[in-house]
Amino acid sequence: MSGGRQTVYAAAPNWYVNGNIRFMLDYLHGNVAKQASPTPTVDVGSRFDAVGMRTQVAF
Repeated sequence: MSGGRQTVYAAAPNWYVNGNIRFMLDYLHGNVAKQASPTPTVDVGSRFDAVGMRTQVAF
């Protein structure tokens, strides 16, 4: 197997409700470029989008 290349772009805005509560939203867009063999005939790479949300509470 030969190596490949992965590129990921991310955006992550935060919302501070007050001094104790924070909401975090993460968005990722990625591209994985990988070939099945050293000769560039078959591409087995993929693309993906992911969204995640987290909450942080300090007390």
